[in-house]
Formats: sequence, C-alpha cells, structure tokens
Amino acid sequence: MRKRLLTSLTGLLLVALAVTPASANLLSIQFSGLNLYYDGNNLQTVGGEDPLATMNFFNDGALVGTLTQDIGASMFVANLGTINQGDGTYFGDGSGFGLTLSMNAGANGIILNWDSPIQVNVNQNAGVTDVSVLGSASTSDIIAQALPFGFDIQAPVQVSFSTQITDFGLIDFNETERASTIGGEYAWFDAFGTGEVSGQASPIPEPMTLLTLGLGLAGFGAARRKRK
Repeated sequence: MRKRLLTSLTGLLLVALAVTPASANLLSIQFSGLNLYYDGNNLQTVGGEDPLATMNFFNDGALVGTLTQDIGASMFVANLGTINQGDGTYFGDGSGFGLTLSMNAGANGIILNWDSPIQVNVNQNAGVTDVSVLGSASTSDIIAQALPFGFDIQAPVQVSFSTQITDFGLIDFNETERASTIGGEYAWFDAFGTGEVSGQASPIPEPMTLLTLGLGLAGFGAARRKRK
C-alpha cells in the first residue's frame, strides 16, 4: 500500500513539475468584418449584433483556431461628442456595456463592460480621401466568458479596433460622398474594419498546489480505507 501511494505521489510530483503556468501566455481574438455607425455622439455596431466574417484565435502569436460561421459582435461607445473632419482624439464614457463577442450561435463568447474611457482616434490619411477610425480600451469588468479552444482570458482585457470611414454626412454640408475637401463636423458615418480582444491567459494551478491537492486526496483515500 505504501509503495503504491509513494509511486502515485511521485508521478503526481513529476506531472506538477512539468506543468508550466499559462499565466504568461497572451491570448488574442482577432476578428474581421466589423461594421460601425457613428450617430453624431455614439459609436456602435450596426443593427445591434453585427455578423462578422472571421475570428482567429492566437496563443502567444500562434494560430490555434478559426471561426467563420455564427459569429458576431456588439459594441457601444457612448458620448464621444461631435467628431470633426481631420485628425482628432476623442474619449467615450468609461462605464456601462462595452463589447460582446458571440460565437457558435451564442453558445460561446465573452461579454465586457467598460470601466475606463475609450480612446478613439480619427486620422485623415492621404489628404482627404482616406479616413481611419481607431479605438482602444482596457477593462477589468468581465461579465462572462465561455470561449472555444480552451481560452480563458483574465483581466485586464485589451480591446481595439481599426476601421475606415466608408460613407458619411456632415452637419453643415450634408455631404454623403466617400471623400470631401470641405471641413466640417460629422453628422454620421459608417466605418468598416477589424478588431481585437486580448489578455493574459488565466493561470492554471501551480505545481505545489497540484501536489498539495494530490496529498490531500491520497490522505482522504487512506482514511476511507482505514474506516472500512
């Protein structure tokens, strides 16, 4: 009995020592096909949940899985205020609902609230014909997550998106062209592009924790046998 117990504990120790905590791993979900709409104050996904084209899952830069069906995103950035044509930096409210990524028709996903301001940069590239809308935020308010491919992201979570304005209207000129040489304030715009959610992997039990658990289970088993 003692020999069997010693063998079991030795094996458990070897397994524990071989385990590398996953807390150092950077997990990233990169998605494409993101449609955003600015209404003169708020920036959000089109139609509530926006169907996405792809989701790629990376562990420390290595691709571990891809989804192309039954995926979507819902995002809301409140109170950016008036956005002007030309370069500018704006900040949305750092509270309330932030982002949901939905996978496998809602069976998997992650839901985040904002807990700090969301920075949105508007860059008028190449003169007037190429306008990008870039966003970034960090939040520790994870409402729920059930991700595929063994992903479990711990706080804080980094959120970013990179989009291009495709259509717009100006408050003063009511223009709806793809490009304009006239300065003004956006009444609205549509933007299309990509996004990313990333963070460190939630840590797995440390080797000594596993060993302690093993000793406890072994002792529990021995006590049960003794009572018999």
